[in-house]
Amino acid sequence: MSPLRSRTLPWKEPRAGVFALAALGAHLALALTLRVTVWPEVTTPGYLWSRGLLLYRDIKFPHTPGTMGTLALAFLLFGVHTWVVRAYALAGPLVAHCFVLRHGRSFSLPIRALVSAFFLVTFFVSDGNAVWPTVVLSALAIPIATALGRERFALAGLLIGMAILFKQTTAYLLLLALAVLLARKRFREAAILFLAGSLPYALAVVAFGLLGAAPEMLRWTIVVPFTILPPVVVFKPGFFTLMMLLAGFVPTALEAFLERKGEYETSAGWLLVVAAVFAAICYPRFDMLQTVASVPPLAIGTARLLRRSGRWLPAAAFAFVTALTVSRGAVLMGGGWFDGKALFWNEDPAFNELVTRLRRLPPDTPLHSMLWGNLLPRTGLLPPGRLYVHPWFDWLFPVDRIGERIEQAAARPGTVVVGYRGFASGGEIVGPYQFVKR
Repeated sequence: MSPLRSRTLPWKEPRAGVFALAALGAHLALALTLRVTVWPEVTTPGYLWSRGLLLYRDIKFPHTPGTMGTLALAFLLFGVHTWVVRAYALAGPLVAHCFVLRHGRSFSLPIRALVSAFFLVTFFVSDGNAVWPTVVLSALAIPIATALGRERFALAGLLIGMAILFKQTTAYLLLLALAVLLARKRFREAAILFLAGSLPYALAVVAFGLLGAAPEMLRWTIVVPFTILPPVVVFKPGFFTLMMLLAGFVPTALEAFLERKGEYETSAGWLLVVAAVFAAICYPRFDMLQTVASVPPLAIGTARLLRRSGRWLPAAAFAFVTALTVSRGAVLMGGGWFDGKALFWNEDPAFNELVTRLRRLPPDTPLHSMLWGNLLPRTGLLPPGRLYVHPWFDWLFPVDRIGERIEQAAARPGTVVVGYRGFASGGEIVGPYQFVKR
């Protein structure tokens, strides 16, 4: 039986279940030990949304609402705590690993162990232990490839549409799949895929419309990202980084070449396409974190190649994947932080001291922060005028006059302004930071 045909979960088969639990335990131990990156671009808007501000109307951000919305829900349900953001960073990769284990449950133990190790080190060496949209997308990569491979185009469209809500450039995958169907003259299936893929975004527009912010959502998710580009947009990975990324595609690409039609319900070709598109969304600003959603389908393609018979192919494949895994593991061990803290959240003792001091302010104090870190969610305060755009994203300030409006609100008496030491006269010094009350 094809390893993708059985619907049995890995923990339903005794031997596979024991390994799955061990692999997930190793995943948890590594993720909880590694430092997690809590990116303020998404966590601060998520916190503010949970406090009653509305994305796009009050919180200006040129991305689709999935990450901020789910963070807002998590903060609303469980409070603004370090364990919440760590759990959020952990959830997507853990689900993705479950799918990898499920699809490899009939493989031999050495293959499953090597593929799990390949998945973990490839994911985490690419900064995948983070609160960021591509980390969430990793949980959707294999289900999308599976739905496309089984020609369940309505489901595939819905899953791609959900992915678009987390990262709008995932629409590249929808366009590519549509092009494939149209080239095969499968017009009905193409229409189903397109309509299903458009549905989640359309429903989000309707929801924001009911809240009075549909035009703002359309503006900030479609117009702004393609008309106002940050000055740091580049696409220039280093040679080593590029080779490290491309090397992960070699096993799946070779498997797609060798695989016979109908050998698996989900062809390696679809795994390769989904992985390639999810890696390509790093354009135009290259960063390995932007490619992590490609790792789960590559892990399955790698497992299939390792399973192939022959005189030299299995040994060569094992040697290549082992070398790749060990080398990336060495990079992770040599360059990673293993203190279990949250970057931009609680890893800086001076920042923690500043948070403690600001939390003693009255809870209705408007706080205008010029810092990069997550000062607003850590202090529990709100920005002046209940308006927010990240203070370092000055290229967005002219849109909706948001920069000018925030400065006007911050000038009102009673507002506390926080910056680095020496940014203003007077006020109170806390380590390298300073705050003044207007």
